[in-house]
Amino acid sequence: MNFRKLILDITVAALLCFQVNASEPETDKVRLSKEVKAIEDKCDREGGCTKQDLKELQEKKSTLESLTETFKFGVAIGFENYKSSYISEVETVGEDRIVRIVDSQNQKPSIWLETHYLWDGWASKRGFTHSAPGFYVGTRLLGPDSGVFEAFSLGVMWSFKRTRIGNVPPPGQIAESINIGFGPVWHKTKVLASGIKEGEPLPASYNDVKLDSRDEVSWMLMISAGF
Repeated sequence: MNFRKLILDITVAALLCFQVNASEPETDKVRLSKEVKAIEDKCDREGGCTKQDLKELQEKKSTLESLTETFKFGVAIGFENYKSSYISEVETVGEDRIVRIVDSQNQKPSIWLETHYLWDGWASKRGFTHSAPGFYVGTRLLGPDSGVFEAFSLGVMWSFKRTRIGNVPPPGQIAESINIGFGPVWHKTKVLASGIKEGEPLPASYNDVKLDSRDEVSWMLMISAGF
């Protein structure tokens, strides 16, 4: 075996790996971590921090904390899919008072407030620079009948970031990411009251057609802007 050639091959491979890693831009998170450690080491050597050092240390730690994996908030548009049609309007027609559904929907858009957690570290280790998986928890702010906090959802999410993972967003940037989530939603739907059937006469026990509100579990696609 040619050991010289083997050692040369290993050396070249190591250099190539170093060049690949070196070509990757250092993230703000890595840079700030180094700067925080440098200030802390300086304070240890000098037996204490100056006021300027403390101020700089607090600012850098605060920025660094904002880059860690924490819960973020977002405002979302949800597209809810109902198992049974949501009846908005119903009437009776003719002398026999035949029940007729005037307006109903199987899907309805709504406005949501959500909080989400993203696995940035997991994504970064696998080569993702501007996107990461996670999960969300949301509550409806505006939807059918303008019901506030009458629907809840918990699901998975994939986030598309405007800034590279581990970097501080530039000044003036409002939304940090656009997120797509999918999961079950617990909400209410409106159905015909018990005994009332579409296309049949209104039962004698009812003076007028009536709708009941009922809990339902269905599915929702959510698109949010993360802050």
